[in-house]
Parts: sequence; C-alpha cells; structure tokens
Amino acid sequence: ALRCASMRAMMPTKPGVAGFKSTSAAQKSDTTTTARDRDRKHQRPYDLIVFGATGFTGALAAKYLAKKDDNVRYALAGRDLEKLQKIANKSTSEESKSRSVDVYAGSTPEELREITEKANVVLSFAGPFAKFGFALTEACVATKTHYCDITGEPPFIRKCVEQLHEKAKREKTCVVNCVGYDSIPWDLGAWAVAESFKADGFECVRAEAHAGKSKGGVSGGTIASAAGVIAENSMADLKKMGDPFYCVPELCRDGERPLKREIKENWRLQGDARLDEATVKYTMPSIMAGINSKVVARSYSLLRDKDKENACFAEDFSYGESDFCKDESKANWGARGIKTFGVLFAIPPTRWLLRKTVLPAPGQGPNEDILENGYSNVYVVGHGRDKNDASSKVEPRVAHFEFKNADPGYKGTAALAVEAALCLSLSDKAPGLKMGGCLTPSVALGETLIERLRDAPNFSFSVSALKGKELKV
Repeated sequence: ALRCASMRAMMPTKPGVAGFKSTSAAQKSDTTTTARDRDRKHQRPYDLIVFGATGFTGALAAKYLAKKDDNVRYALAGRDLEKLQKIANKSTSEESKSRSVDVYAGSTPEELREITEKANVVLSFAGPFAKFGFALTEACVATKTHYCDITGEPPFIRKCVEQLHEKAKREKTCVVNCVGYDSIPWDLGAWAVAESFKADGFECVRAEAHAGKSKGGVSGGTIASAAGVIAENSMADLKKMGDPFYCVPELCRDGERPLKREIKENWRLQGDARLDEATVKYTMPSIMAGINSKVVARSYSLLRDKDKENACFAEDFSYGESDFCKDESKANWGARGIKTFGVLFAIPPTRWLLRKTVLPAPGQGPNEDILENGYSNVYVVGHGRDKNDASSKVEPRVAHFEFKNADPGYKGTAALAVEAALCLSLSDKAPGLKMGGCLTPSVALGETLIERLRDAPNFSFSVSALKGKELKV
C-alpha cells in the first residue's frame, strides 16, 4: 500500500493562474487546453509533486516552494517516508509557514502510479535517472500526468524518447527532461534568439553559446550520475553518445534519416582553445556541451518537423558551445584541464580515486555561501539570414540568461525546475500542452517560462543586439 503522511489535514486551495503576455509571433496561436485537460487539473489534489525531495537539490526545491504563495498546491514524494517528513517540516519551519505539506513514499510501479495520478505535474530530482527515473516517467505517462526532471543523462533521455514519446503525444502529456542548469539557459537562449530573427522575417542559421562569469559548486548526485553514464555503457555506446543528435534517434548517427553530412559537421563540438570571432573573447571547451547540444538538437528537430519552412531554425542550422576565458593563456590551460579530467574520469581506478578523495559524495553539495551568493551568466549568440536575400548582412543577436544570488547548479536549478514545472500546471498557454510527447524545455514551455522567470527573484532573461552588449567574463 502507498505510504502517506501529513502534518495535519490539508484542504487544497484553488490554484492561481500565472499571468502571461506573449511577445513571440510563434506563441500567439490559441494554446487553450482541451476541456478534458482543464477538468484533469481541477480534479487532482496537487498542482505539483516533487519526487526525490530528500536529495540535495530536491530539498532545495521543497524550500523554494515553501517560500511561494499558498496558492500552489504541492506535496513531496520519494522512497523514504521518514526522511520526507523531516524535509517537509524543515522547509516550512525555515520559512515560518504554518501550512501543511503532504508526503508520499513509493517505489513499485503500482505505488508510483498512485502518487502520480494525484498531481497535474511531477517534478523529479531522483537520480541517477538511468537507475531510478524510467519507472516514474512511465507511471506519469500512464496516468496522463505531465513530467519534468533535471537529468543530464543522454541514455535515459533517449530511452524516454524511444519508448514513451508516441504514447505521450497521443495523450497530450508532456515529458520534459533537462529543466535545470542542464539545459534551460542554453536551450531557451537558442530558441529565443531564433524566434527574434523569425519575428523580423529572418531565419537563424547558427547559435553559439558561451558560459560567462559565474560562481558555483558541484554536488555528489551530479558526480554519481556522470559516473553511472560512463560505467554502465560500452565504449561503442559512449561513442554513439558523442553524436549531438543522439536524443533524436531518427536523425542520429545510426538513425533512419540522418542529416546531410555538411550540416552535421557544423555541429561538431569545440575541443580546443580558440578566439571567438563574434564576441572577440577567448574560449575553452564546455564540459556541459555534451548534454546541452543534444537538447538543442532535439528542439531543432521538433520545431522543423512541426513548423517546416516556417520554423525559426533554418534547415542548415547548427549549434556550438564554449566557456569564456579572460585571456588566451587561461583558455589553453582550461582546455588541457578538461581533457585531463575527462581521461582520468573515464578510467575506472582513477574515477574511483577521484570520487573517494576529491569529489563530493551523493547527498553533499556546495556550502551555504556558494548556494546563496552564487551566480552565472549564459550568453547565446544567434546568427541570422535573410530568407529573401542571402547576401544581405543580418546583425548577430544575443540571449542573456542570468542567475542571481543562487548557485546555478543547485539552488538555481531547484528554483528553475519548479518554475518550469509550474508552467504546465498553472498556465494553459505553455505550447507543449497542445503537443504532448517527449519535448525540450524551449519547445514545451517557450515564452510561458520566460514570463515566469522574469517574475522570479533569482533570474533575468533578455534578447538584444550583440553589438554594444556587455559580456561578463
């Protein structure tokens, strides 16, 4: 039987509806959900269930929700009822809230279905996702419950796409992976600059993303997920994972309709230090490019399939990613450091040694100073083309995603993931509600998420001309 506890009887309140004003031509179509979907929302007791709330980032999500107004009806879930009760008590007491928070524990398919059918959206922090995630995702699709998570594990995403996309699409149920620092800033930035070009009659042919000035830490859960991906896959599978289109099975290296070679070549990830011509900044390879490029590639594929020639991304669109460096020397040393760490982490004995002596253990994360005073700046530079005159010069534009007073990987990710999940629960305008399927953050949430982030305390987001824009390095 499903295990449940509540500090006291909870009378669910009616959910609020987030305000929204579309500034994107692509989002102006009527996105009102069907009567069935509206009924589903009002009949379920919770707007949101946070699954994996006892982990480092999940507990931060519980704390963030406790700060929000009482119109958000939420519960916490996971595998350990006693730990969940402690997290629920701690999160509300720290925020001096008298509200009660229900908690649920379950792990079998039947228990997971009982939990998921209680909410409009389930947001999962329970990694490694390859080990713990699929049964929950499957339960959400079975109960027609929207699902979001903070995974950065390509094999898990691909499994969701291959086994759940078509069913979720038929049921208009959204499965949205990577709604944290992996990979919203990059995916939403690429989409937003492409949409800004489209609004002016252009198309986006290239997006170059750069991580700028930042302060943050790393948690043991993230390390465990990365180690799991390497340890549980053969070298042949890891090589396949190097394809940016790995999460678009029909377009990837072994897919049914692979892209033209000349298009795919432009997606090759940066592997050395170099000077970026558009920003005139030295750059080094990005450790996050492996997952972010796959998410952007899926956005490109979904929108090209849906909008055809009217898509904001050109057919020959490509994406690149790197990290800004202050000078050439730092770029060179950074490139060498990432390459060395990658080799050491790939070898089982040195990976074990790193995890035992240097890297944090699961459940551990950044200290309080980094959590509360961290920040990050992500820039996505878009290059456009005039559809009617390819020789006409189109000035580059840049999307700027900023984390403020929040470590981007943990406090920032917790807040970002909650806001993303609430797009599907408290608004009828998220474009994914009319689509369903295994979607990306930008395709599922789009302008609805941008509006929520502009109203949230830890974020800012803008799109502007690159010329004259201050880039923090």
